[in-house]
Amino acid sequence: MPADIALDKYVQPKKARGRLYYYFRVVRADKTEFRKSLPHPFDDGYRTAYRLAHIECFGNPPLDLNPVDDLGFETLIEQHKLHPKYLNLSKDSRALRDLACTLLQTTFNGFLPQDIRPLHMQALYDKLASRPATANRRMDDMSAVFGWARRRGFCDINPCERIERVHSDSGYEPWPAWAIEKLFTEGRPHIVKAAVAAIYTGQRRNDCLRQLRPSQITDGVWYVKQGKTGNPTPIPLHPMVLAMVDVHEEEMRAAGRIDPNEPILKTSRGKPWASGFGASWAKELERLELHEVEPRLTFHGFRTTNATLIGNAVAKSEVIFGGIERVKSMLGHLSDRMAEHYARRAVQEHTNAETIMLLPNFGK
Repeated sequence: MPADIALDKYVQPKKARGRLYYYFRVVRADKTEFRKSLPHPFDDGYRTAYRLAHIECFGNPPLDLNPVDDLGFETLIEQHKLHPKYLNLSKDSRALRDLACTLLQTTFNGFLPQDIRPLHMQALYDKLASRPATANRRMDDMSAVFGWARRRGFCDINPCERIERVHSDSGYEPWPAWAIEKLFTEGRPHIVKAAVAAIYTGQRRNDCLRQLRPSQITDGVWYVKQGKTGNPTPIPLHPMVLAMVDVHEEEMRAAGRIDPNEPILKTSRGKPWASGFGASWAKELERLELHEVEPRLTFHGFRTTNATLIGNAVAKSEVIFGGIERVKSMLGHLSDRMAEHYARRAVQEHTNAETIMLLPNFGK
């Protein structure tokens, strides 16, 4: 039994067939034994099971079931959400932080932040590891919460540090040309338009769906404030996207109403996307038989496609095409590291193509 797991009173572990089992066990004064099986201390239902076992054994609930409320997760998260560290996050980032906070509360309900150790966070991460991108984002946000809490006396360590993670870029691979062609020629218009916007602007899904509107376009330049980072980014629009803008404005004139704040991308029913795009997107990929392609095709992959196409040109001549700064500017990144992350495939492909030419010819 790991020494850093603090068990409740009367709870005893027993190892059998390589697995730990937990019991509420009491030997009474008359030498009789009371024993009740319990879920794992971090499983849902553990607190209820522990309380019922205590009542069955002693006739009353445990007196210390709710320890030190002022230092619990509920108070921690409540105070964290009132702090500028949270309030200064963008709207999308706050939504992701909220998901991490909810995960902490539901997983460790009844425990104090100071009781949580790296092995507990590793177990939580492993439950999410089948979706590496989601697991890593949740862990980043939970680490931020614990880092904030450690400096304010809720805990002594950040248990998210040094967690073994799964690193996978497979969810963000660029789309092959044949798959783009199939989507554009056979896809439903409301899905294709969203894909066109993503490929030719390099912006994230929510920014394309919510912010691509006439009021934010001036002289063919889309001034988007990225939802994830808050970075203001001017995006000169490709003729393909400008054509969609023209069609949108023509439709509004034909309908006898002009609303510059109405999003250009809409559902199949002509309504602005409020929710449900993910489900419609997955359904369309399945209809086109693109859902089983490996590496997996994702909407975010259009952002990588944009960076790869730009990077291929950049790799041919940094002097002429502006180097990594061009990718960095188009995608709205503040750091070279993220721009290089998106462009590295293009640079690698171009370098390897040149390297092949260094090999000599053998035979005829």
